[in-house]
Amino acid sequence: MTMQQVLYVLEIAARSSVSQAAQKLYLSQSALSQQLRRLEEELGYPLFSRTANGLQLTPEGQLFCEQAGPVAERWTEFCKAVQQKEKPQPLRLRLGLGSRVYSNNLFPRIAEYFQAKPEIEVTFVTEAGRDMAEALRKGELDLALDRLPWDEPQSDAGEIYAAPLIRERQCVLLCQTDPRAGYASLAFRDLQGCTMISGLEDSAEDRSMKSALRKNHISVKRVFRTDGIDTSMQLVRDGMGIAMGPASFAPYFHVKAVPLEPELWISLHFICLQSSLKLREIQQFHDYLKELCGRPE
Repeated sequence: MTMQQVLYVLEIAARSSVSQAAQKLYLSQSALSQQLRRLEEELGYPLFSRTANGLQLTPEGQLFCEQAGPVAERWTEFCKAVQQKEKPQPLRLRLGLGSRVYSNNLFPRIAEYFQAKPEIEVTFVTEAGRDMAEALRKGELDLALDRLPWDEPQSDAGEIYAAPLIRERQCVLLCQTDPRAGYASLAFRDLQGCTMISGLEDSAEDRSMKSALRKNHISVKRVFRTDGIDTSMQLVRDGMGIAMGPASFAPYFHVKAVPLEPELWISLHFICLQSSLKLREIQQFHDYLKELCGRPE
């Protein structure tokens, strides 16, 4: 038995829910459940039983918590007493955020996570179209949440670790009044001769767009390039051209999203160097995002 397991049990008991306790503790639900199972196996009896109203303490669990409460209080007092007067320097993390983080409403939860982690000093980097993987290789970022370019392998092999979080179908983004906005789908051939809106020349977004058009033998009329997603979507809303992006962009940026045929799927990834996974803080953030996005362990 560890003191951490005791504190976990008290948190679960206070909330009558493993999932709510895991969210408060910034752990994955499966990790917290595993710790609870290990403790119950060691003790030889269950601490909780499931009811219609959630988890309830067993008689043994009730006695456990009654005896553990004062221990937890003394433990907290002990930790405060032995802490150094000068706090250690916070861990500094530079986190690259792609547009899909915002359109999928992840950013508020990410901000809440770091708000509860004063030992981590985080810088959010939101440069549109930036090649996050390349920035990681150069040491300009510590981790990133973004999509990978379509022509870049999406695997765990090599120097870069990339794990999918949210998978979205790629769409053609149009203004609300565009006649094609009501179509069930659009093929790449329907983009022939269009004006496209993209990121800066040779950015990850620009390379992805050119690669897709080239593979489908599509020639466009012209390309508007910007260094900001808000400017890009304003051009789309004004009917100045079309862009390619996920369906989640439609409600977030007030545009229309028509799925591409044949289907093309792009994922928001957790991206970092393989070596960075050794950091406990990055592992914990990774687990939190997997739980938040409903990804399996």
